[in-house]
Amino acid sequence: MSDLLQTGAEWLANRLSDSVSTLCTYHRGNSYAQLRATVGSSTFEAQNQNGVIEMWQSRDFIIKASALPFGDPRRHDRVVQTIDGVDLTYEVSTPQGMPVFRYADPFRQMVRIHTIATDKSVEATPTLKQRYWGVSNLTLLTDQQIQDLLSSDMAGGNAQSRTLTPASQYLYFVLPGSFGAPTFTINGLVSTAWQTTTRSITFPSQSAASYTIYRSTYAITGNAKVVVS
Repeated sequence: MSDLLQTGAEWLANRLSDSVSTLCTYHRGNSYAQLRATVGSSTFEAQNQNGVIEMWQSRDFIIKASALPFGDPRRHDRVVQTIDGVDLTYEVSTPQGMPVFRYADPFRQMVRIHTIATDKSVEATPTLKQRYWGVSNLTLLTDQQIQDLLSSDMAGGNAQSRTLTPASQYLYFVLPGSFGAPTFTINGLVSTAWQTTTRSITFPSQSAASYTIYRSTYAITGNAKVVVS
């Protein structure tokens, strides 16, 4: 029964993302990535310094947990949503002592991120480029295989956190050369065991650009939490 419920939760997460979501840009420091979110709200009760109970309402962005670009949301991350041609910035925040996000379902398929509106505007329209990640038993991927076999998003930097589950497979990350040289951490340890191939690639809706294909030197098995910075 639990498998059936989890399958239902996954189906609902995909339906929300595909049908009733809006395109947003998620920022952490100078790094950012594009993702789709469903918008909602939450109401909190918080006691101020004078002992008065105040109502606090957040704007919530509900996102597939697997789509989070930097791992768990953090206080002061920002979500930028474009409404009627205007970029509106929301800061990840809650009353002191309350978590800034919670899972929206028992199987942790969706994350509800709490934010408040700010008066900060985006200084410049982000230049987003395609990036890819995933696993494969192939020792080298063609441009088409990168698109067919790996997951992708649009981002403005290398920073991301991914949990991959290879089975005697190589880890792959394909990153724009303009993002600079990344640092990889696997399960908490810095890893330098990567083979690299650099070439010009033209991805859909993107101009030709120099990309570096990072493939783990060795095929591995098991859960691998990869943090790229």
